[in-house]
Amino acid sequence: MLDSIGCTSNVMFMDFEKNKIFVANAGDSRCTMGRNRKAVEMSEDHKPENQVEIDRITKAGSVITEGRVDGNLNLTRSLGDLKYKHREHLKPEEQAITANPDTYVFDIDPECDFIIMGCDGIWEKKSNDEMVAWIYEQMDKQTKENPDKELDLQKIVADLLLDNIAPDVVSSGGVGCDNMTCILIKFNKDTKNEEKK
Repeated sequence: MLDSIGCTSNVMFMDFEKNKIFVANAGDSRCTMGRNRKAVEMSEDHKPENQVEIDRITKAGSVITEGRVDGNLNLTRSLGDLKYKHREHLKPEEQAITANPDTYVFDIDPECDFIIMGCDGIWEKKSNDEMVAWIYEQMDKQTKENPDKELDLQKIVADLLLDNIAPDVVSSGGVGCDNMTCILIKFNKDTKNEEKK
């Protein structure tokens, strides 16, 4: 039973000395940046409809049935899920389900506004573009209502989760019923540095 338990991983490291952001992703958790009021995709979901994933899964001897690996998992990379990683003749990155992440590097510059990170549950109703636009809308609303007050990021996250959650399972068809974990990171603007430029 324990060999069927797993989780996704979306990890980010910010190096402010080099002005770089490093992202590693395994699974269908995701992070997206709001930059100059536009969405910047920072990771790609690992799903059974992705051709790179399909090729690895079939080569490892598994099948995709109704969009799920071996008729069960609807993601293709994770930590754990050991029953999909038992083929001794294959390297870890060649297994049907692998923990091997994709990695990405991004620049930090004055146009970076925020990053939203979350598990797949928060992305069911909003695309990257829709999510970023929604967050900017909430930030603008708070700034307009209280121009001298710092943004309340906790309220934005709480409102996002309430906006996403289904009123009930039946009427939503299951959308908005998945677990939801979310982090909103706002970049502090260095006005002194901007003035010098």
